[in-house]
Amino acid sequence: MTGKRPLLLAVALAIALSLTGCGSVFTRVDPAAVVVRKSMEVDAGEAWNRFTPNGGSHREVWTQHGVALDTLTYFAGVADGDPLDDLAPRDRKPPAFRASMSAEDVVALTETMLAGNGGRFELLTLEPAEVSGAEGFRFGFHYIARSEEVERSGIATGAIVDRRLYLMMFAAPRGHYYDRGAAEATRLMDSLRILPAASR
Repeated sequence: MTGKRPLLLAVALAIALSLTGCGSVFTRVDPAAVVVRKSMEVDAGEAWNRFTPNGGSHREVWTQHGVALDTLTYFAGVADGDPLDDLAPRDRKPPAFRASMSAEDVVALTETMLAGNGGRFELLTLEPAEVSGAEGFRFGFHYIARSEEVERSGIATGAIVDRRLYLMMFAAPRGHYYDRGAAEATRLMDSLRILPAASR
């Protein structure tokens, strides 16, 4: 069992890197109002590190302890017809977001992105939530990515505004790291402001 744990951690790191498109330069986020991809703004209260994934069209990722241990991912203004998973391999065509989608449909997009092609996803909660003055949703979940044995927990908050999807998603290995980061991630989600198009 002792020899197996480093292997599991290595696999978890590799999968986390592929999901985040890591390879970009990290910059520090200090406690302040922070604009994400010119369209979302949150009130950072703790120190984070942020980066924009290589090849991502609408994604930004924050982490406190490293992408294998926690990620707070922003999907900023996903347009009608674009895939939520903007980092999917070229040989795989992820389903597209549609402005007419329900919260349940967005959950399904998230499931495909995180646990498609052989992973496992369990929806725990789904409820309405106010997001930047708009009608939105919040859902909690567990998942295991394909070819990974590490179970992760997550929470996400989003809304469709002016036919675009704005989504924040926190995920971490189930247990210590999720419990350690979920409260601050939820507070950031509650602070989310979607910026008017004219201000971008």
